[in-house]
Amino acid sequence: MKKEILLAIIIGLAFGLFITYGLYRVRKATQSAKTQPVSTTAPTASPGNDPSSALLTILNPEDNTVQEEPSTTVTGISQPNAVLVLFANDEEFITTADGSGNFSFTVDLKSGGTILTVHALNENGETFAATRTIVVSSLLSQPAESASPAAETK
Repeated sequence: MKKEILLAIIIGLAFGLFITYGLYRVRKATQSAKTQPVSTTAPTASPGNDPSSALLTILNPEDNTVQEEPSTTVTGISQPNAVLVLFANDEEFITTADGSGNFSFTVDLKSGGTILTVHALNENGETFAATRTIVVSSLLSQPAESASPAAETK
């Protein structure tokens, strides 16, 4: 009887140590993943910077744009001949930057919010991404009195 109890205690301790070690490894892996900096966007071009040196700069549209039109043209600058992929509304569009690094996409948007993500891949295999959020709303064209919640109570 004492042997079975002793064996159960040893197995329980071993099992507990095994679980504790697993939790320690998971916690250590998630902490190191949080502390490592990851660059996903190129620095935006400022008037003092040469925009052609940045791997990816979206010039149009600005982030958090609200518009009435259901389409937009995404333009920007990348490195010359870089391959660019735009993800929007569960679709992808692929183009290549021209010799000056300019690119352009025309995208149909859904009503509501749309996240546009452009990925650039240069000839050296370097990749960068930039994101813009656009909101399409028909409320912009409505008169102010019918668009306000107070107008509904009258």
